[in-house]
Parts: sequence; structure tokens; C-alpha cells
Amino acid sequence: MNTDILTNPAFQALRALVSRVIDKVEFRHHGIGVLQGYVRENFEPEVRIHIWSRRLLKPGMEVSGDIHDHRFDMVSHVLSGSVWHEEINEFEDPNGDHVMMALTHARAAAGTDYHGPTTPLAGRFSVRRTIYKIPEGCSYRFPAGKFHHSPLQESLDEIAVTCVEKHRQRDVQARILYPAAHDPVMAFGHKPDPELVREIVSTAAARLAE
Repeated sequence: MNTDILTNPAFQALRALVSRVIDKVEFRHHGIGVLQGYVRENFEPEVRIHIWSRRLLKPGMEVSGDIHDHRFDMVSHVLSGSVWHEEINEFEDPNGDHVMMALTHARAAAGTDYHGPTTPLAGRFSVRRTIYKIPEGCSYRFPAGKFHHSPLQESLDEIAVTCVEKHRQRDVQARILYPAAHDPVMAFGHKPDPELVREIVSTAAARLAE
């Protein structure tokens, strides 16, 4: 397995720091159900705040589009609520029911409103899944180039806040893994609801301040 879960000894300090800056961060809406905002960008490591809610989930994303890899080694600290992390291990299988696509990563596609070119990748794949629930006060590490996704809680009222470190980021394409029977749903290329974004950021800030 590629997931490493540990207790965060600096949880209270990190939560307090994020609580102080969350209302100063500019967030973008990622269709997997998260707001992403940088507190440190273009330096190693980059650091983002993530706010998770089912109300942010783009229609169809849970079916085809939310399984992805990263260009960086990730460390994620759960500061409020809990998150699900499902590790997806793919293996080549001519009868497999999944296929891959390479994407233009968000930073490179920002100038085209996130409509960067995509490239279908060769092969068919089957998958093995391992799911973890990571509670508030814990962190997890996950390596670049491996697939995962973050299933969201069933309740629309549930919000989780994480702080993500991006280590050793490479300038390569990101990938998604999706069922061959469905067209992939793109995580960007939509117009976020500004009122919804403001409401969710405000709720997250209040949870961190509790």
C-alpha cells in the first residue's frame, strides 16, 4: 500500500494558523468537491488549504472523473472533520473496465479557463481499492503518480478542512482513471457559485475557530 497515516503532533498549532489566514485566501472550485486555496505558492513545498463538501461536487464526478494522481508527493493534515481516502491500484488487463487520460494540469491550463488539451492513454486496466477514514488530528502521506480519490460524506452539511503540502512537484501531466463505459467529467471548466463558495468558506472558518 502507498498510504501512510500518522498522528499530527502539531495539529492544534496548524489548525490555529489556518484559522487565522483562511478568510484571506483566494479559493478555486475543483469539481471533485473541494475548494483549493494557496497559502504558499511557487516555493518548495507549496501549501494549500482544502475545504471539502458534497455541495461542491460536480454532477457525474463520482461516477467518472474523481480518481486522479498528483504531480507531487502529498502530505495532507486533517484540521476539521474527517476525510475518506481511497487508494486505487491499477494493473494492466486487456479485459479491464477502466481507461486513463492525461490532462493539462490546472496551473498550465489557467490561462485557457482550465480548458487545456487532454490525451487518451493506451491500455485497459482493472483496479484494486483500499479505503481509509482519516480523522481530525491525523495526517497522511501519498506519493506522486499513484491514483486515489476522496469519497465525500453523504450529508450535505458535512464539511472537512485539510492543509496540503506539495513536495517535489514535477512539470508533467496529471492523469485520471475512469470507467471505460462513461465519458470522463472534467473537474474544471465550470463557473463556481460565488455565494456557495462564500458560505462554505465562512462555515469552515467557524469550525476551525471552535
